[in-house]
Amino acid sequence: MSAGWIKIHRKLTSWEWYNDVNTTRVFLHLLLVANHKDNKWRGIEIKRGQRLTSISALAIETNLSIKNIRTSIKRLKSTNEVASHSTAQHTVFTMVNYDLYQEGASEVANKGQAKGKQGATNKNDKNVNKEKEDICKLIFDKWNELFENKLSIPLKLNDKRRSAINGCIKEMKSTRFDFTLLQTWSDYFEHAEKSNFLMGENKDGWKMSFDFVITKSKLLKIVEGEYDN
Repeated sequence: MSAGWIKIHRKLTSWEWYNDVNTTRVFLHLLLVANHKDNKWRGIEIKRGQRLTSISALAIETNLSIKNIRTSIKRLKSTNEVASHSTAQHTVFTMVNYDLYQEGASEVANKGQAKGKQGATNKNDKNVNKEKEDICKLIFDKWNELFENKLSIPLKLNDKRRSAINGCIKEMKSTRFDFTLLQTWSDYFEHAEKSNFLMGENKDGWKMSFDFVITKSKLLKIVEGEYDN
């Protein structure tokens, strides 16, 4: 179990969203994973009470659908529980009253953790990089989401596939396409889907697979339009 504390009053049961299971789940999850101290990631300042992530990553972390996450965030923002700031690459969520949930908790936590302080890791610092670490999983899930009942669906994201995805990201680093972003992969998959050849209209009836599109040489050909109609 991860170290650290949050402080929640019993009056939470009277909160207007308490009976909305999804909204309460998203709220508590953001509260648990928000930074407990100011930090920086790739030059971006992530303050205490904030979390840099994405809707897709939150869906994976909470096992809720993207639609459920969007609805819950909208509700939390409407009552000023959560604020957010988005760019093309990420979203920073802010727990508006974070300090109210942390007041008094730090002292208890410090006493309980003093003995193991030297070897402890900062879970919240790790969370800042979670989306980066999970990009392969997000890409894997995006393929399955887009092509379920259309193409073959891979069963497992193994080390070989992770290596191939990372190889593609490295290959495209010096181009105008940022393959560190899930949206770029989604656009890439949708572009490939428009190719009749890749979707099976060829003499052999062959269709593209996940392993095919995450091969560096094939990615370049698809991006450069070699399979376009």
